[in-house]
Amino acid sequence: MRTLLTAEPAEGAEALADSVYGALLRDIIADELSPGTWLKERDLSERYGVSRVPVRQALHRLESEGFVQASPRRGAVVTPVTTADIEELFDARLCIEPFAARQAALRVAAGASAASLTAVVAASEASFAEGADLDGIALNLRFHAEVVQLSGNSLLARSLQPMLGRMEWIFRRTTRTGEPDQLREHRALHDAIVSGGGDLAAAIAYAHIERGRVPALEALGPLLAS
Repeated sequence: MRTLLTAEPAEGAEALADSVYGALLRDIIADELSPGTWLKERDLSERYGVSRVPVRQALHRLESEGFVQASPRRGAVVTPVTTADIEELFDARLCIEPFAARQAALRVAAGASAASLTAVVAASEASFAEGADLDGIALNLRFHAEVVQLSGNSLLARSLQPMLGRMEWIFRRTTRTGEPDQLREHRALHDAIVSGGGDLAAAIAYAHIERGRVPALEALGPLLAS
């Protein structure tokens, strides 16, 4: 039994619920809590060393993101990932990220700083070169989030946030098969944004996401529920 979190009185309720959410999400992504696993509040409160209240809040959040499915009187279960889930994620990203890339480029052209995005690209390239795959995956996620953040549209950023967990789930299981191409495409998207080329940035972002769809589905095939 693990205690991942500090005692409840030491934190605000919202911060504690966020911590439980993060711990649960990490365990689901890492398959420590595999699809089909029942998630009972009492067991989870003991696992993370907290009361049931932040556990319940974390489960509601994970349910809204598709990682957990609630069942009356039985608790919740880790939701199996389906082919439709992956397709829907790619479709949703295509609605958000190309537009965000265009807006980011236009903002840079108008004087906004792209320093954070540049730093993430450099760190990502260095991380994969050193073989630090998990760090590289985290930086991959951060790159996509930074592009949307740089768009200056807070609603877009909030819309992407619930998708990041599923994106990490995919990246952890597929990144090694395509990392050189991903790094090159990230660099190309970065360069388009930094140069202020809105249409080019949008086109690169769209192609980058769509190009990853079929390889991801093929690599994930044995893990996906029908």
